[in-house]
Order: sequence, then structure tokens, then C-alpha cells
Amino acid sequence: MTETIRRYKYVPFDKDGSLCIIKNGTMKFTRPSEFNDPFDCDIKMDEHKYSKYMREHRDEVIDRLGLSPDDRIQNKQVILEAFEKALQNPKLTGQRLVDDDVGICSLSRDPLNLLMWAHYAKDHTGFVVEFCIPTQAPTYIDEDALKRLVPFEVEYVKAKPIIDPYDDISANYKQQFLVKGHDWIYEQEERVIDGLRGAGNHPYERKIILKSVIAGMRMCDDHSAILKNTVEAMNAELGINVPVYRAQPLKGKFALFVPGRDDLSSNPARIRK
Repeated sequence: MTETIRRYKYVPFDKDGSLCIIKNGTMKFTRPSEFNDPFDCDIKMDEHKYSKYMREHRDEVIDRLGLSPDDRIQNKQVILEAFEKALQNPKLTGQRLVDDDVGICSLSRDPLNLLMWAHYAKDHTGFVVEFCIPTQAPTYIDEDALKRLVPFEVEYVKAKPIIDPYDDISANYKQQFLVKGHDWIYEQEERVIDGLRGAGNHPYERKIILKSVIAGMRMCDDHSAILKNTVEAMNAELGINVPVYRAQPLKGKFALFVPGRDDLSSNPARIRK
């Protein structure tokens, strides 16, 4: 039997946006430059190593221009000047290096975090989608893993990472996309990184991994009815039985619980006395 993990997506209530996770089976993958944290994925390159690396691989870089031998000879000086000028580009020398070729879907390990409900579920008026994800090795380019939302764990640090061009690609990917400032540790974030399709609304296997929906404690009655009807329509369409719960305040605590879910009632590790 395949082992699984539970991960959660906080979203505001939006008929044309977040409800598509349920009714259309699509998930939004965001460009790194569109994140709310301007430091996120905004890494620096070791400019001295980068310059050295590029000069060592200058001929390979020029080869990618696809010029004929005659053009390379005739335009040699122009090409070399353009190459040297490119090395002074702030985007490449460490001032700002954001890769928007990928799309990122953020999940959380904690469905009852008060800050997450306030920030990402619009003051507790939105909802959380619960996924049961197989614990296979994540990858950036495996479409099956992407459709099952197999995530990488985010590391929280105080010092901003610096990319070394001599490191392998996977190490640099981790430094760029899976490292955040320590202030964000409350998110307990994990990320699905789509290096195959990039940013956009992409299908996922809701029939396999979508397990429940948790409405916010402040969700209005109209939105609650729409949410329940949307889930019921999906259940009828796919022949599954995804339940809808509602988060509630835990008496005497700055905390939430979910009635009907013993595993989401009172977690001592989360709730401080």
C-alpha cells in the first residue's frame, strides 16, 4: 500500500478562482516574481564565480547563438564585446535573479494555523483544501508527480542564499525556490515546482488526492451553500465522497478545531497553553 502525506491549500472564496480547484480540478501555479514576499526566490549569484564560469564556457555560450563559421569570424569582435557587456548585466551579476520559467504551488503542513487563515483564506472567510498525496520522490519535470501535487519541503533561514554556478542544477534549484526568510516559518510550507508547464492553472488528479474541504469559521451562509453544492456536484461527477467540514474556535484557546475530525481537534504541538 502506497504511503501518503496530508497537505493543505489555504484559499479565499472565489467563484472564478479557488472554486476551480474543486469543480474543474485545476490548481494555480504562480510565477516567483508574483509572490507577496519580494525576497522570495530573489537570490544572488556569486558574481566573481559567475564571471569566471562564463568566461570558461564562453565558446559554448557563443555556440548557442547558432551562427555560421563565417558569421562568427566576421562578427568576432562584436560578439566578444556583447559577451563582456552581458557579464555586467545586474540581473546576472547578483543584483536580482528571479527565474519565472517555473510555476509554484504552495501547500502547508498545518490546516489550523491562525495566521494562514487570516492571510491566505481572507480573514477566515475562505477555505482549506486537504490533499492526501503519495510520498513519491518529487521532481520538477515528472507530469505524474506534478498532477499528484508531490511537494518539496521549504527551508527557513536567516541568511540569503548565494548561487554558485559550479554547483549542480538541483542544488541551485533548492537554493532559489526552496529557501525562505526565517520570519515565514509559521507557514510550514511545501512547494510543488512545475518546471515542465510553468505558471498557469494546471489540472491535478482530484479524484485521487482531494480528500476534504474545510470552510472558514467566518464564511457566510451564501458562500457556505455554494461551496457545499460545488463539492456535492464534484462527488456525483467523479463517484467519490469528499466531505465538507467547518473550522471552529477552540474554547478557551487562541486556536481552531474541526468538528468531526479527531485528528484536527487539539494538537498539543500547535496549541500553546
